[in-house]
Amino acid sequence: MSARIAIVVPRCHERLVGGAEALGWQYAQLLSADYAVDVLTSTAFDYMRWDNDLTVGTERREGITIRRFNVARGRTPYFHSLHRNMLDAFARSSEKPAGARYCWPEALEEEFIRAQGPNCPELADYLAAHGEDYAAVFFLPYLYPLTLDGIRAMPHRRWALIPAVHDEPPAYLKTFARMARSAPRVLWNAEAERRLGARIWKLDAGNVVAMTVATELVTAAKEEKPYLLYCGRIDVSKGCAQLLEGFEAFKLANPKSDLQLILTGNDVLGIGERRDVRYLGFVEEQRKFELMAGAVAFVQPSPYESLSIVLLEAMAQGTPVIVNGQCEVLVDHVNASGSGLVYRGQREFVEAIASMSALAAKKRLKQGEMARDYVLRNYSREQITARLKAEVEALASS
Repeated sequence: MSARIAIVVPRCHERLVGGAEALGWQYAQLLSADYAVDVLTSTAFDYMRWDNDLTVGTERREGITIRRFNVARGRTPYFHSLHRNMLDAFARSSEKPAGARYCWPEALEEEFIRAQGPNCPELADYLAAHGEDYAAVFFLPYLYPLTLDGIRAMPHRRWALIPAVHDEPPAYLKTFARMARSAPRVLWNAEAERRLGARIWKLDAGNVVAMTVATELVTAAKEEKPYLLYCGRIDVSKGCAQLLEGFEAFKLANPKSDLQLILTGNDVLGIGERRDVRYLGFVEEQRKFELMAGAVAFVQPSPYESLSIVLLEAMAQGTPVIVNGQCEVLVDHVNASGSGLVYRGQREFVEAIASMSALAAKKRLKQGEMARDYVLRNYSREQITARLKAEVEALASS
């Protein structure tokens, strides 16, 4: 009988295609060939509210068991008040060392974590009662009470944390630093993320496992005009307001350019009607890859990424990229591949668009080849599976 593995993640649904949800599901898929895999998750679909959108209970998908637990406490306006207090405190303490960014007592840190949701005490109870049944349990990401409570409920040390941490205000809470340092094993998405963990959590441990991405080349989309592409959640926290403002500034500076900006994904921001901006909504994976393959460049404006799946998918299609220099992980991808452009601020973003638009076909092809080669060298299915299985075996034998 195969050893049992559990992956604990706040949300799990086939329509959730990015972030920690995608990472957790991919790990479940990669491990399911050799282990019996359970995904332990909440009944929430929308991370803004953490309501009980889905049904409590068990389902099977692709040979993987998904166990959903009730959300006892979601997110209310009270959380947003606490979050504003956090942002104010974070701004005031910008010159302080990482461990002293807040003067919050432990009880207030816990209240903030609980207020953001999802709180699933029945999931923690399940782990306390059945944790011994699993040879290894993986928790991701670091941010939520579901992770914190699940870790505290574990009856053994055969567990690992997959932080998926960004350089963001909540990461500086001392509660999270203690949780991370208590982990028997830590799985990072990138070297830059591991450096961040050392800087803000004083955690000098763990291995980079990362994530595999689709690499099969597709036929490029045939659109009427050349375009930049963004795929993912269209939100302020993802840098999309700056993306739209920067593109508008480019069009004002280059009125004869026929370049368009195409966006796909969930529009949380509210794009509205904008000149030469096309919002396509959710698109099928094949259509997404075709759009990536046909783009002048893929733009990743997010300041907070622990890997950026969509960026690597675009690079795998041989597409040049433009990335926000505020995010160390994205800068590492550009530097390590030797392709793409990094911008810091609107002026440099406008210049990057202009440079990519003016790039000769031969040079754009070379940029794309270097980007694709980087993904193939570092993110193949075989590489990620081997790294992940090594982590399972290390935990199971501990």
